[in-house]
Amino acid sequence: MVRDILKRVAKEKPRIFQDSRDISINVVVIVVLMLLAVGFTGMCSFNPGRPENGPVQEVDGQTFLGMEARAVDFAVRYPELPEGWVNNSARRTTLSGTPAPVMGWVTPGEGFLQATQTGVDEDTALKEIDASPRTLNRTEDVAGHEAKIYSSDYSDVRDVWFVDLGDERLLITGAAEDGEFRELIEKFAATQPLAK
Repeated sequence: MVRDILKRVAKEKPRIFQDSRDISINVVVIVVLMLLAVGFTGMCSFNPGRPENGPVQEVDGQTFLGMEARAVDFAVRYPELPEGWVNNSARRTTLSGTPAPVMGWVTPGEGFLQATQTGVDEDTALKEIDASPRTLNRTEDVAGHEAKIYSSDYSDVRDVWFVDLGDERLLITGAAEDGEFRELIEKFAATQPLAK
C-alpha cells in the first residue's frame, strides 16, 4: 500500500522537482529527526569549550602493574609520583612477541608522558615501539643511569627516551618538558620492582 502511494506521488510530481534540491531537503529532514530522537534519550550532551576544562580520568595503575609483574620475566615498577601527576592510562602491548606494560600520566605542566616497560634489548625495543624511524640525538645522565634520547627528522614524531635499569628497559615518550621526562626516570630508578 505504501509503495503504491509513493509511486502515485512520484508520477504526479513533475520531473523538474526531482533534482538535488529534493535530496537536500530529505537529508535536512532526516538529520533533524535524528537529532531530536538522540536528544530525547538524554544520553548525549553538548559542552562547548576546551576538553582540558574537565577532570582527568584516573586509573588504578598499581593494580594493573601488579598483575603484569606476575605475567612477565623482567622487573616491573610502579613509581609513586608527586601531587599533580595523574595516572590516566594503563594497557599492555607486545614487543618482540613478549608482553610490555604501558602506563600514561598527565603531568603537572599539562603534558603527557607514556612509559613502556620491557625486557627486550634496546635495538628491538626501539624498532618495535612504533613504525617511526629515530636516531640517537643525545645522552643524559639521569639518576645515575644513561638516558638515550632518540629523535626523528619528522616533526610529528615524538622523541623516545631509552633507559636501561639493568633488570628492565624503559621507553618514555610523550609531549612534556624535558624536566618532566627526567623526573619520571628518577622515580622509576628509585622504585623497587613489584613482587612477582
